[in-house]
Amino acid sequence: MKCQQPSIAKPVPAPAIDRNTSPVLLNLGDSLEIMRGYNLERIQELSIRLRGLNLMENAREISAVCHEIIRAKQALNKLIMKAGYQA
Repeated sequence: MKCQQPSIAKPVPAPAIDRNTSPVLLNLGDSLEIMRGYNLERIQELSIRLRGLNLMENAREISAVCHEIIRAKQALNKLIMKAGYQA
């Protein structure tokens, strides 16, 4: 009986972008600075991901990433407004 070797290099699909995570994540942070840092880092990561995509091959993914960047920027603007009113 032969033992099958597990395939080591199986491609893993990119995780689907959940459109409902932004409002939930805003409630998880314990301070405005943490939520601000999270959103800034998220925008940077999405921008880096966007640079690696080709319009001819990844049009839908580019659209999804752009929408996520817009949502993160909107969340960041809300945080800035919230911090401005608290100061």
